[in-house]
Amino acid sequence: MKKLIIASVALCALVSSVCAEQTRKVQFRTLCLGQIEELGTVLLWTGMELPKAQEVVLYTDVSPVIEGVFNSNEAIFYTEKPGPDGKPLRVSVGQVTLGKAQRQLLLFLPSGGGEGKLPYQVRAYDDELSTFALGSVRVINLAPVPVRFILAGATTPQIPPVKYALFPHPAKVDAYNMYPVVIEFQSADGKWVKGQSVSWKANERRREIVVTLVDQRFRQPTVQTFSDFPPWAGRVRELSEIQE
Repeated sequence: MKKLIIASVALCALVSSVCAEQTRKVQFRTLCLGQIEELGTVLLWTGMELPKAQEVVLYTDVSPVIEGVFNSNEAIFYTEKPGPDGKPLRVSVGQVTLGKAQRQLLLFLPSGGGEGKLPYQVRAYDDELSTFALGSVRVINLAPVPVRFILAGATTPQIPPVKYALFPHPAKVDAYNMYPVVIEFQSADGKWVKGQSVSWKANERRREIVVTLVDQRFRQPTVQTFSDFPPWAGRVRELSEIQE
């Protein structure tokens, strides 16, 4: 009997160890490119039963850091509605396969509805400083056509639909660290059409997130830009200054 008890305890410890190895902790931030009415706050399903559902507010700018512990690579966002039996029924509103990074940015975009579509399209991007450093620009192309950028007169390679690219700021800037930017979208006949002409500031202490897309309602190219200083960047800088 004693041996049986010891074996049971050992088995429980082994199962707990395996479960611990299968779980994964991810720090993520969200960026919502357009809130859907009544879906500005959603719930996060991590694959584990928790005492309380984890609420996620969908900010229209980069959100504070949220930490989730997952037992798979799927992050599912849902709402709850009363079911036929009166109990809460989970209704999925968006899901994404997480990347490999410990820190990730989850981008939410209204899907526009339609049969079989969830309300939000969700995409995950590596948010580590090692892959998206301060002083650089990340362009995420959600338009159905290629885009390209002309930065201080130099043309970047085109970015295909649903792809992204990283660019450094150009060395050619004015006295205020500003430089001209032209964003072009490729038309159906292969010609490049100007979507936006602006000036950007070359800031080595921040990151820039640029999202290109086509407005679903008016069918016009649009560009959304977000200046980002991730909270962990300050800690990295402090450690660097101490080492120096």
